[in-house]
Amino acid sequence: MLHADYPFWSFVGLVAVLLPLPWHWRARNVATLALIFWIALANLIVFVNSLVWADNFADHAPAWCDISGRIWQIFGYGIPACSLAQMRRLESVASTRRSVITAAHRRRRMWLEAAWCLLLPPFMLPLLYVAQGHRYDIYENVGCRIVPTTTWAGLIVTHCFTILIALAVLVYSALAIRWFLVRRLQFRAILAASQTGLSVSRYLRLIALAIVEVVLLLINQIISLVVVLRLPIVPYTSWSDIHYQYGLISQVAEAQLTPFAHVVSVLSLYAAPLYAFVFFIFFGLGEEAVLEYVRMYGRLLRLAERVGLKEASIIRPPASQILFVPSLGVHTTSATGRPLRDGGRGLSSIDDKEDGTFEAQSPSVGGYGIPMTVERSVV
Repeated sequence: MLHADYPFWSFVGLVAVLLPLPWHWRARNVATLALIFWIALANLIVFVNSLVWADNFADHAPAWCDISGRIWQIFGYGIPACSLAQMRRLESVASTRRSVITAAHRRRRMWLEAAWCLLLPPFMLPLLYVAQGHRYDIYENVGCRIVPTTTWAGLIVTHCFTILIALAVLVYSALAIRWFLVRRLQFRAILAASQTGLSVSRYLRLIALAIVEVVLLLINQIISLVVVLRLPIVPYTSWSDIHYQYGLISQVAEAQLTPFAHVVSVLSLYAAPLYAFVFFIFFGLGEEAVLEYVRMYGRLLRLAERVGLKEASIIRPPASQILFVPSLGVHTTSATGRPLRDGGRGLSSIDDKEDGTFEAQSPSVGGYGIPMTVERSVV
């Protein structure tokens, strides 16, 4: 395989964007969940295509090309659509135009965001079909792509709509930042009153994520637009003329691409993993994600215990290093903090409960004792 990095990075991107999924699912953030869906789907397409068409450009899977080619087309609408829905929500929350947010309003907002993020991109397919001159292209090491004709209709549908949505995202991002700066002193109270589960950190991370991904999308669109404008623009004469050879399937070897076209094709492949890594940086390394990873690790420990692998695979600390955590009630402890009799519990391994409890045996240490009453536990 000449380009083993294509499937490698797309697979890593697929895993990276799916890691923060559980806590976003619990937060019911529709726009963010839709963004994860589009980025994961794009990385899956790149992963499959780079394996199937590694070092070849044969027509292996016509049905897959028809489906994946269209999904790749609307992927460019899914990213800005999700970002726009997210920024509209943040701007609305920060502006406090609605003083009382009812459960019915939240449900209506979730349905509207789902329609905008998941239904708008497929609704663009009929417009894209207007400018689709042939069935699809197959590029060596890249896979299937549906390329519109170089007509003004193709330019408007493929590039202009996406750029307009991306610019709208930047406008709403600027408004959301403005509201934060104007009301930064009482901003925590505003977010708490909105009942959205947002914190100041998450609010700013969502804005930063939208800006970075939209800027990357604009760069990709501008580069693609420059490539198209270097070609002669064909007049859109009629429907029958544009779709005259619709059944044509172009098969292109990598050596046939011009240097500039090759760079554009490589950038399109790395766009999906890049979006995934950007998303992971903002939401895969945060406090919420780390807590989720701890829970996942606890579940793996429980699974290993059930299949009999826990004792062999888990390294337990020695008893001298186990931290004693007393339970509620009256206890006697030594001057070093060790218990003189049972009645507490030690920390030795992570459990999978959501409250972060731990399990171990309490150490028994002799010596002089100090009576101690535990009235409140913070563990």
